Amino acid sequence: MPNANAESSESHPLERRERVVRAGAVILGLAAIAFLLGSAHVPCGFARMFHTPCPGCGSTRAMLALASGDLHAFVRYNPLAPFMTALVVVLAVQAVVSVLATGTLRDVGHGRVGTFVARGMMIVAALEVLLWIARLGGLLGGPVPV
Repeated sequence: MPNANAESSESHPLERRERVVRAGAVILGLAAIAFLLGSAHVPCGFARMFHTPCPGCGSTRAMLALASGDLHAFVRYNPLAPFMTALVVVLAVQAVVSVLATGTLRDVGHGRVGTFVARGMMIVAALEVLLWIARLGGLLGGPVPV
């Protein structure tokens, strides 16, 4: 029978240190992904395979255009990009918090925030598909260049 006065395994310094190390690894991994996307050198596999843009094509270029203040290019590439980007950032923060709290990613996507992010991503993805279909039909300036 465990001693009620004994330290829980959650407060053990070595375990806490391990969670911090793991969270650091998650942060480094997320930073590497952000760097690769921000470099605009990651080709879209869908576009390369089918020679047509995917529903999310232009999102990285849209965010880079928005960051540089080029609103025309931002709207041309993907005006829904900031919404999906914000949801992905919230998910990334939730991943780091989960690793700090539990040492794993098991709590990512749970709770009210997780439900909000999941529903938000489904809505934005559906809107991106509708925008993609409209552009393939020649509306709104046609397809995003790939």
